[in-house]
Amino acid sequence: MKRGLVFRTAVEADLDRLVDIHLVAYPDDRGGDVRRRNMTVNAFGGLADLVVAEEDGELRAHARLFRMSSWFGGKKVKVGGIASVAVAPEARGQGIARALVGELHAMSRRRGDAVTLLYPWKQGFYARLGYAQSSSRRRLAIDPSSIPPAWRQLARATVRRVRGEDRPAIERTYARAAARASAWIARREVYWDRLFARERRHHLASFRGKKMTGYVAFELAQEEAHAETRLVVEELAYDDDEARRALWGALGAMRDQIAEIDVEVPEDDGIDHVLVDADRRRHGTVAVEHALGELVAGPMLRLVDLERAIAGRGYAAGSYAVDVVLEPEDGVPGEPGEPPRFTLRISGGRGELGKAKASRDALTTTRRGLAALLYGSLRLDRAVAFGVARCDARVVARLAPLLALPPTFPVDPF
Repeated sequence: MKRGLVFRTAVEADLDRLVDIHLVAYPDDRGGDVRRRNMTVNAFGGLADLVVAEEDGELRAHARLFRMSSWFGGKKVKVGGIASVAVAPEARGQGIARALVGELHAMSRRRGDAVTLLYPWKQGFYARLGYAQSSSRRRLAIDPSSIPPAWRQLARATVRRVRGEDRPAIERTYARAAARASAWIARREVYWDRLFARERRHHLASFRGKKMTGYVAFELAQEEAHAETRLVVEELAYDDDEARRALWGALGAMRDQIAEIDVEVPEDDGIDHVLVDADRRRHGTVAVEHALGELVAGPMLRLVDLERAIAGRGYAAGSYAVDVVLEPEDGVPGEPGEPPRFTLRISGGRGELGKAKASRDALTTTRRGLAALLYGSLRLDRAVAFGVARCDARVVARLAPLLALPPTFPVDPF
C-alpha cells in the first residue's frame, strides 16, 4: 500500500473535490450537477457506497463499491459491483488506483461477497489484479425487414403494449429470465422506479392467455428531426421460444418507421441464422461484404472469497469431486489464507470446497482461470484448449457439464 494513504467512505463535504476528479477521469458531456447527483443518489447505491483515498488531507482518488446480487447457475450470489475508479491527475502513476481497488476487495470480502464484477477501462490493469474476462456479447445492427414474416404474424396475436398495471408482471418476468441467465442483477425497487420513469423507454409484452410470457424494452433514436430512426433494444426477457419469436416479430412490424434495430445478444444466441438480408441498407467492403455488427467484451470478474464463490453459484445435476491446483501468476494477488490445492465437490446442484486428496482427478489452473470457469462462462474444454487449465479428457467429460453456465450477459451496466 502507498505510504500515508487512508481509505474511508465519502461524505458530502468531499463532493466538490470528487466531482473535479471525476470530470478529469471521465471527460464526457455530463456537467458537475449531474455528476454530483449520481454520486449521492444512484440507482445502484448512494454516497455510502463511494470510497475515497486520502493522503495528507488531500483527496487523491475515489471508487464505487455497490452491494448487489446476481444470478449464476440459478442462484443469487452476493456481488461487489466496482465502478467509477478515478485518480486525480497529479496523483497518477503512483499505485493509488491499485491500492484503492485492493481496499475495495478487502471491504467486499469482509461484508460477505463471493465475487466482484466491473466494466474495465483497461482489461490488462484489472487482469493484474486477479480479474478474469467473461463471455463476449454480439452487438447487431439489423434491418427490421429481415425478421421472419411468420414472427410478425405471431406478434399480432400475442403482443400488446405494456400498461401501468403490468409492472408487477414485468418484474416477475424479469426475475424468471434472470434466474436462467448469468450475471443478471436482482433489481431493487428504486431501480425499477427509474426505469419506468423514463419517458423514452417503451415496452411491448407477449401473453399466453392472461399470463405475461415475455417483454422487450427499447428506445427510439434520431440524430435530428426527420432523420432515419433507430430502435435500440435495452432488454429482452422471455419464458420460452414462442414468446421470444413474438417479441422479435413485434420489432419487425415497425419496419416502415425503423431503419435499423440495434441489439446486444449473448455470444451463443444464433439469431443471425434466421435473418435474411439483415444488412440490406448498408454496403459492404472487399474484405467484408455482409457485416452484421461487432463483438463486444463483457465485464470482468474476480473471486473475492474462494469458499463462498464455490458454494454461492448453482451447478447442473450430477456428482463429481476433483482436486484443483492453483498455480501462481506473476504479480496477480490472491486472498489471505487461500489453499493452493483443494477439492471441489459438486453434488445435487451444490458445490463445496474440501481438503485436497492427491489420489483424486486433478484440474490445474490459475486463480483467474478458476474465476473464468466458475463465473465467466468459460467452457472447460476451451480452457484446456487455450492453456488456461490442464486436466485429462476424463475430467473434462465429468466436470464440464456440471460447471456449464449460459454466457455471461448482464443487461444493467453500472
